[in-house]
This record gives sequence, C-alpha cells and structure tokens, in this order.
Amino acid sequence: MMSEEMPLFVPTLNKQGYAAPYLDPFSLKFTEYAEGQFLEIGAAFGYATMQALSNGAKVIANDMDERHLQYIEEAADKYGYKEVQTIVAEFAKDLSFPEKSFRKILISRVLHFFTGEKIKQSLKQVYDWLEPNGELYVVCETTFLTNWQTFIPEYQKRKEEGRPFPGEIDDPRNWEQNWSDNLPDFVHWLDIEPLVALFEEAGFEVVEVDYINRNGQFPESLLLDGRESVGIIGRRPK
Repeated sequence: MMSEEMPLFVPTLNKQGYAAPYLDPFSLKFTEYAEGQFLEIGAAFGYATMQALSNGAKVIANDMDERHLQYIEEAADKYGYKEVQTIVAEFAKDLSFPEKSFRKILISRVLHFFTGEKIKQSLKQVYDWLEPNGELYVVCETTFLTNWQTFIPEYQKRKEEGRPFPGEIDDPRNWEQNWSDNLPDFVHWLDIEPLVALFEEAGFEVVEVDYINRNGQFPESLLLDGRESVGIIGRRPK
C-alpha cells in the first residue's frame, strides 16, 4: 500500500506536525485484527487505518481536516476496503461516541499537542468509549530528538522541580527552528513517567510502555539516542 519512495515524514495539511508513513511497533499492534470496531483518532493520511483494514478490521478514521479523510476514502476505495467510516471532528471536544463502542483505539502523535490537563480529560473520555478489555494505543514525541536538544536541560530541570508536565512548551520556535514551521504554537513532549501517571489516573491498566527507536521511521538527522518517541498501551478492565 505504500510506495518504496514514500518519504519518512509527510507534512499534514493543517500544520499539525508531520505524518509518519512507516508505522512504529505500538501502531502496528493496533492494526492487528480483532473482533469489534476500531477507531483511529487524528488519523491524518490514515497509514494505520489502511493497515488495519488490510488485516480485516472495521475502522472509523477521525481527523479534523476533511482533506485527510478524503485521502483515506480514496485509498480505501482503490484497495476495495469497505469496512471504513470517516468522521470530521476535532478531538476531543467535537468527537462523541456511546460508551463501550470500540475494541481498539489509536491516538498516534496527537496528544503531544495537548496540555496535560487536556490529556487528562481526553483519556477519561476515551476510556468510556472502550469495551471492557478494550485497548488504547498512544504514541507521543519526546524531547530526545536532535532538533530539540536545546530543550533537554530545561526539561530535566523541570522534572527535578517536580512539575507534572515538564514538556509543555508555549513557544516551540524559541527552542527549535528547523521543523517548527509545520507545528502549532504549543507542543508537549512526554516520556514514560508522565504518560503512565496519566493512564493510571484515567483508570487504565498499563499493558506495555516503552520508548520507540525511530531509526528507519524518522529522518536520520532527527535521531538522537533511541528514545525519539514513547508508546503506551492501556486496557480498560472488565
């Protein structure tokens, strides 16, 4: 489904960062077939959605930019995938589903545009949408990228001060000048500890959490030490 010439980063059409066509291990686990309905939030061009569809899953793809969803619909039609729906809405305020609607939910490279408080609210909302034993897959960026190295000392200082969300940045262009032209005015880099705390506070049982080495998935110039992203899987208990 992906051309060999596919770039490692594809700018989103609404300046919400970059889509990564080559899926990380956590997103790949989301795409594995299971009975029930899947949901991808902030799907952008739908690389995970398409992989899940190819595995036989039923998927709802959400994004706040209709142009991204048109791309997904055209791709699904090209490959003959029928079990896909698209919903244009801004997560979390404009997206709503009945309780216990989904077996799996993926939120990849979206929550790092939310404040810590907004992430808290969003996780509680998503928790309600999952079936018992349903799983939430989240991937976020860390500050451990070469273009964000200047922020690392500040990040570590804030952690030592005990701030719950040390990666919140109101002025990303003050810290990074190479890739910020396609970023919003606020970003929030996370790591394992705050993500685990957020998931547990929302009621999730943490199934897996780890850093993601982005070698082969991100441009080589951005790679630092194998902690470029962080992934977590949470399960809604019975």
